[in-house]
Amino acid sequence: MTGFSLGRLTNRGRLYIDFLKMMEKTSPDTAFFDPSTGLEACISKVERLSNCIDIANLINSELSIGRLLTRVMEATKKTFSADSVSLLLMDEETGDLIFQIALGEKGDEIKEIFRLKKGRGIAGLVAKTGTPMNLKDVYGHPNFSPIHDQKTGYRTRAMLCVPLKARGITLGVIQVMNKRCTPFCFSNEELDMLVTIASSAAVAIDTAKMHQLILEKQTLERDLALAKEVQESFLPQTLPDIPGYGFAAMNQPALEIGGDFYNFFPLPDKRLGIVLGDVSGKGISASLFMARLTSDLQYYALVCQTPSRLLEQINNLLCERTKGGMFVTLVYILLDLPKRKIQFSNAGHLFPVYADQNSACLLGSDHTKGPPLGIIPGTTYEQETFDLAKGSCLTVYTDGITEARNGSGEFYGMERLLREILKKPKDPKILIRDIAASVDRYTMGHGRSDDLTLLTIKVD
Repeated sequence: MTGFSLGRLTNRGRLYIDFLKMMEKTSPDTAFFDPSTGLEACISKVERLSNCIDIANLINSELSIGRLLTRVMEATKKTFSADSVSLLLMDEETGDLIFQIALGEKGDEIKEIFRLKKGRGIAGLVAKTGTPMNLKDVYGHPNFSPIHDQKTGYRTRAMLCVPLKARGITLGVIQVMNKRCTPFCFSNEELDMLVTIASSAAVAIDTAKMHQLILEKQTLERDLALAKEVQESFLPQTLPDIPGYGFAAMNQPALEIGGDFYNFFPLPDKRLGIVLGDVSGKGISASLFMARLTSDLQYYALVCQTPSRLLEQINNLLCERTKGGMFVTLVYILLDLPKRKIQFSNAGHLFPVYADQNSACLLGSDHTKGPPLGIIPGTTYEQETFDLAKGSCLTVYTDGITEARNGSGEFYGMERLLREILKKPKDPKILIRDIAASVDRYTMGHGRSDDLTLLTIKVD
């Protein structure tokens, strides 16, 4: 033994001495405490313990899983004077063990094997049972398969194999193979050391994974916040201020961001384009789809003179561009402000509700409603014309209202919506507020699974 001094032993302090005493009590059968083994055995064991403490310090100082595992296994290989070491982590979906680190003469070839099927071999048995194993000759164990030795030309003899467990969950296993010095097999004391290292490593792996999840969550939250800002920028910041009319609108995504939208397009000849729609799906993809669609609608509202023509143009555009099966339902209304007359076309959306002084009804019919946009290229859309009486209101909405469910799974439904509209508040903002409050009361404690969007036009 070279490079060791009693000064170094002293510098390690009482931590080593206490650890040695503990090992003496737990492993009385080991040769370390036999006086005949002398100072060399004592020094050898202290060196191993010193390396174990270095590994523990390393584990506590690293959050990158890749660097952590590599450095831990390099230190483990040195500590146990092993010919090779490997670390395998469990695939949560299949239960297979996947090689993460393989160090030694045949390490690269072993890693090419990549995966051990669930429960196969010594590693699979240890992962399944959670019981550490110390094998003097692996070929004498019924679970050992020589296939990998035959593929790599490696001869496995002695092996330590211990589970990586954190919070009661097996994350994988560590294997230490073929001791390079006499007696060319591992002691039970070394097995206990490897169990201690694996326990600390498992906690570190679990912590590193949690740290990575936190970072990913923070990144996702930032992305969602940015996407929400982008989405909100495509919704009207102010409502039209037009004598003789009142406007109100509301958009409440079920998630941070959603696919519902509405907009107003001032047009020549005292006309106003009004759109409300619902993009299939939710989240960032629906939000981005909606943002681009809003720009397209703004352009084609100026180009197309009728609602039916606008829907046909948008439909063909989406059929060419859309991937992944996304589509949109919407109602486009062209309001002639002086004449109080509307033309509208419906692409697979819910019928608008028209309410006057006497009653409320749905505008449109199934035979004039076309399919959602982005599904069937070349579709022809129809349009209808309707006069708006003084004191009437027109409400357009998404299915996040009518299909909101209570605790029994029952829909809010059209009847409840009509009852709220028939209350006929003078201010359209009050109507919007009352409808949303009614839906919230109906779904109280169960939340909403879809976006809630509605728009009301009141004729004074």
